[in-house]
Amino acid sequence: MRKRNMGFSKLFVIILGLLLALTLDHCTAQEFRCSSPSSCRALVGYITVNNTNLGAIQSLFNVSSFQSLLGANDLPLSTPRNRTIAARQLIRVPINCACYNGTGTSSGGPTYTIQPGDGLYHIAAEVFSQLVLFPQIAAANNISNPDLIAAGDTLQIPLPCSCDDIDGQKVVHYAHVVEPNSTLPEIAQEFGTNEATLARINGITAQNQLKAEQPIDVPLKACNSSVRSDSLDFPLLAANGTYVFTANGCVRCTCEAANNWTLQCEPSQNRPSRWERCPSMQCEDSQGLSLGNVTTSGCSRTTCSYAGFNNSTIFTTLVQDSSCTTSTPSNDVSRINLKWDIVIISVLLSLHLVMLETI
Repeated sequence: MRKRNMGFSKLFVIILGLLLALTLDHCTAQEFRCSSPSSCRALVGYITVNNTNLGAIQSLFNVSSFQSLLGANDLPLSTPRNRTIAARQLIRVPINCACYNGTGTSSGGPTYTIQPGDGLYHIAAEVFSQLVLFPQIAAANNISNPDLIAAGDTLQIPLPCSCDDIDGQKVVHYAHVVEPNSTLPEIAQEFGTNEATLARINGITAQNQLKAEQPIDVPLKACNSSVRSDSLDFPLLAANGTYVFTANGCVRCTCEAANNWTLQCEPSQNRPSRWERCPSMQCEDSQGLSLGNVTTSGCSRTTCSYAGFNNSTIFTTLVQDSSCTTSTPSNDVSRINLKWDIVIISVLLSLHLVMLETI
């Protein structure tokens, strides 16, 4: 009987150890490294827990502009707020990011009002779909005992993000929640980056350090722009397949890889948020070109491009490039050489036959 009790005790200790290991694994997360002195726009991948709608997601993440949520998902501007989003569907949410002590977190939101019956684990794992862990919420709100929270209180939700350049290139940092059984090569291929970069910026030295159901920092290539460093929206970053509004809503800029990774900006036709009306967007010394207009002369193409804004002015600049594609004569040359090869071979064969007949 005594031996049986000792066996149960050992089994209990083993089970307790496993539960403790699992708990610790879900209480620690890799923070996103961030040392940039300026704030930026980042994205988080929110996987809906239940059926919801775009308006509810906008409210949950305190996204100030519904149009920015549409732009992050490349949805038409006519999309209504009550558009249904099914459970387990991915929605990219734009957030403002700031760096502090080498770590990036969301700035100015989101906030969450505690509901009756809520716990920090439920808020982190289910309400915000594992984009943050409950110890991080506790630390951000100076909560010493996670079990002692009161309905009606407001919490700051520290979403992970970064503003750092990667290998000297501007990128949009995207918080991607790792799916079970995912690998770094698979994630790299999905988002157009490479395994070494993902491992380096996330501090991962072995595959078993990639934690399922926790966010990983994925750098998305951003389109090049002509935005000045003294502009209020510098750096203006947009990832492939997204669009953003800037200059108090007066300008819409789209990023498409097909456009040579160059940001394409035009007047938004929106009512500005802080101005009575949108300032002039005409390019100087351009013979009447306005933002987004293009003129060509031979192979030279001139575009009136967006260059930023300040409290009273929208900056524009003329950008010139070539609209002519370079010819590829090598293919024609190879075809000509092939024809001559055939002729020469035919002549040699004919001479050979003649010589055989004369023998």
